[in-house]
Amino acid sequence: MDGNEGGKSLIKAEKEISKKKDRVPKGQPDYGCKPSFFWYSFFGTGIVMPLARLVFGMKIRTDKNIKKMEGPLVIVGNHPSSIDPIIMATTVRGRPINFVAGTFLFRNRIFAHIITKGGCIPKAQFRNDMRTVRAMFRVLSRGGVLGIFPEATRMVDGHSIAFDSGLASVAKKAGAGIAILRTHGAYMTWPRWSENSWRRGRITAEYVHVITAKEVAKMSVEEIHKVMLEKMDYNEYEYFDGRRSAFRSKNPAAGVENVACICPRCEGSGTMKLDGQGLRCSSCGNRVKMDKYGFFEPAGKEDRCFRDLHEWNEWEQKIYAGRIEDPEYELTEKVTLFQPLDEFRYAKVGSGTLTIRSGEIVFEGTACRPEEGIVYKKGKPIREHRKRDISKVAVPVRKVFKVKFMKGLMYDFGQYMELFEPGGQINRFCPENRSRIHELCGVIRAMHNQK
Repeated sequence: MDGNEGGKSLIKAEKEISKKKDRVPKGQPDYGCKPSFFWYSFFGTGIVMPLARLVFGMKIRTDKNIKKMEGPLVIVGNHPSSIDPIIMATTVRGRPINFVAGTFLFRNRIFAHIITKGGCIPKAQFRNDMRTVRAMFRVLSRGGVLGIFPEATRMVDGHSIAFDSGLASVAKKAGAGIAILRTHGAYMTWPRWSENSWRRGRITAEYVHVITAKEVAKMSVEEIHKVMLEKMDYNEYEYFDGRRSAFRSKNPAAGVENVACICPRCEGSGTMKLDGQGLRCSSCGNRVKMDKYGFFEPAGKEDRCFRDLHEWNEWEQKIYAGRIEDPEYELTEKVTLFQPLDEFRYAKVGSGTLTIRSGEIVFEGTACRPEEGIVYKKGKPIREHRKRDISKVAVPVRKVFKVKFMKGLMYDFGQYMELFEPGGQINRFCPENRSRIHELCGVIRAMHNQK
């Protein structure tokens, strides 16, 4: 065997060892795998991406400098909308990304299979998830690209959300470089609170900072985390204040009452209701209009409002913080309780009252085991469970959640909010008055921030 043949054999052997290291035990989902050419490149970047760029008005160019960065790379971005992965993938088109995504995206079996093959990694929000960490290191150990939105949940009011140092620690241990991406217009195009889908506008994106692998090696986790927080600090309203851009929709304000729920004139809670192209207070009649740029303006001389949703939301948080200073303050709401039956389905297990007071969230009612509950699909019980009566198997329960120990809140406007028990059990509460979800979460945040 000559030198060339020996060298080729060694390279082949190293490749085989690398392949074995990249495998997962038989029967387990292939999280963190190399993104499938068919699902990621052909279907994702070849079909979905061009279509999304056309539909959502994306004006984004591939960043060749980021695309050519060698070694493992972590691309970090704000999370203003549901189309953020497409935006990020566009900036490095041709270099596949393993995205970290919320576990709720994996609850449909067919879609879960597609995105897993496409390289996606599930992450349980606001909880430690070693399965996710292992998959992330799997990607970076082979020199891959990890795409992640560390805020863990989409922006509520167009302003960035703080996050912990976990991602900085992963990048440090993996010896990866970090590229920080910021998008403009994605929140205005498809805000989290919107009830009539997206608004036609313009989306752009840019990398605002890069920390090379050599720089990461010299920095502490705390230093890396601090830089990430500083460079990701963003307010969409401030960005568009000096460069107004229209975002058109038949009713752009639909759903904004779920966030702008306290009246700026009479301070009535939950009194702001959708009224044509704006809002109207059901108590004092205060009227607010939303313009095509996404900003507010009073409808008349006597009306009062804030310039944008971020200012409105910040003011509401101050209202909640003031209310909880009263030791007798409490907020109650009738709720229905759902819990996971398996990885893909939730079951209705009980009902009762949720009370928020003195730094605690208390559920008192009745509940059964998920196996005895009623499985729902698209808001309705599945056919075989339509006649199931859980009152016969439900028992009295009392659950207490300490606000100070909560890492975050998972909720969907007009639908539900989720609280987690110390052991990891998910409790999905659906309020009788669904429009109160933002108020409930606002009071919980105020208690969490209370000194």
